Amino acid sequence: MISKQLLKFLRERYEKHFRSRSILIKETRDILSASKQAIFAFHRDDMKDGQRLLKQAEDGLKSINQRFIKEHSYLLYEGSLKAAQEEFIEAKFFSMILTGKKLDLVKDIEINFESYFGGLCDLTGEIVRKSVNLASLGEDKKIFYFKEVIDEIINELIKFNLIGYLRVKYDQAKNNLIRIEKICYDINLKK
Repeated sequence: MISKQLLKFLRERYEKHFRSRSILIKETRDILSASKQAIFAFHRDDMKDGQRLLKQAEDGLKSINQRFIKEHSYLLYEGSLKAAQEEFIEAKFFSMILTGKKLDLVKDIEINFESYFGGLCDLTGEIVRKSVNLASLGEDKKIFYFKEVIDEIINELIKFNLIGYLRVKYDQAKNNLIRIEKICYDINLKK
């Protein structure tokens, strides 16, 4: 009825997939954690520690790419990896914005396009949070720069027909634009 060869093939593939997925889930937790910690370090203006944590996350993603993604490209769509990539992109882009660099693709790592979108949208929230902290310190100049950054992000994202999860992320980013516009408005009123 069912050939032994078919069953052997299915068992081997399933076990290999399950082993790879289990390792991937464990390792992506560390990447996610390092990326989150990097973002918090950047908020504390601890760029050195933030860059160290960002490098740790990047090295973890590179390792996963070399060991899993090249052979099993379908793992690129695994939820835990997408979440880790999204948080990494958010942290990487936040670092780039804080250091005045242009946002760009991450080299040497295969990253799911949805993770780029999600990270870019979430970046707007970190920028607003940083702006609130700067406003409380009276450092208004950077806030207007941050508003321009969020404005550019929204102006580019609006060109995509984002749906589902990414549409929710986009809507959150639009709300972040409104929040930073209000901050800038309040600053201008005080002047």
